[in-house]
This record gives sequence, C-alpha cells and structure tokens, in this order.
Amino acid sequence: MSAPVREIAGVVVPGDGRGRDLGFPTANLALDGPGLPADGIYAALAWLDDEQEGMPATVSVGANPTFHGSRERRVEVHLHDTDLDLYGHRLRVELLALLRPTLCFDTVAALVAQTAADIERAGALLATVPRARTGRPASRRGHGFSA
Repeated sequence: MSAPVREIAGVVVPGDGRGRDLGFPTANLALDGPGLPADGIYAALAWLDDEQEGMPATVSVGANPTFHGSRERRVEVHLHDTDLDLYGHRLRVELLALLRPTLCFDTVAALVAQTAADIERAGALLATVPRARTGRPASRRGHGFSA
C-alpha cells in the first residue's frame, strides 16, 4: 500500500476563474508528477518559486461537484491574505491536515459559507506551524496533524 500524497508541486495555470468570482481566488496547478492527493479540502503551506517562507493556504482537490458538468480532478490552492498574479509561477504545496471531504452543496451561498469556514479553520491550524523551508516537510518536523 502506498503512502498518501502529502507534497505536490506544479506551475500555476488558468482555471475557470470561479474562485475569484466567489471571493476566494485560487491557483490551479499543472502538477509536476502523476501523484494526486485524495479528494478533499486541506490546510497547507505553499512556497512560491524559490521563496524560503511558506504561505498559509487552503487547498481543494477534486472535481468541484457543486458545479455540474464533466470535470477532471484538479488541485486549486487559495493563498490566505494574498492577492498575487501567480500565472506561470511554480508552487510547492505541503498538505498538513485534511479539513473535510469534498462535498456537493445545494447552493453557491452554502459553498461560499463553508469555504470561508474552511479558510478560518486552516488559518487557526497553521498559526503554530513553522513556515521556513528546511528541506524537511513540516509533517516530518513534528508539526503534521490531521482533522
């Protein structure tokens, strides 16, 4: 049995633009490798290009079932309190906690409310996690946790 995917990386590519429209801009990743984490919403740290300090993030992995249609699974990273043009930049993301499974919401308003709660919860969980890049994932520095 293989270990769960905890670290992913890729280049930021254009998505649907829906996250920004809903008030939560996301960076859609074209992943470097074939491994994709299990579907869900995660608390994470993300490093932009060669930056040494990670940024708190909330990550969605899955096909976004609230918006119907045929969609492939994707990774979308929301950087907390950040509004940068990330297209073409590389992000390395370490998933530190699964906050909840991917859900299909009855309304967009319900999705927006849950997303705001997810970001708040992720921020609280990440408040005590060191953000410096050390070459060792935070989950192996005694700071990994699960929901």
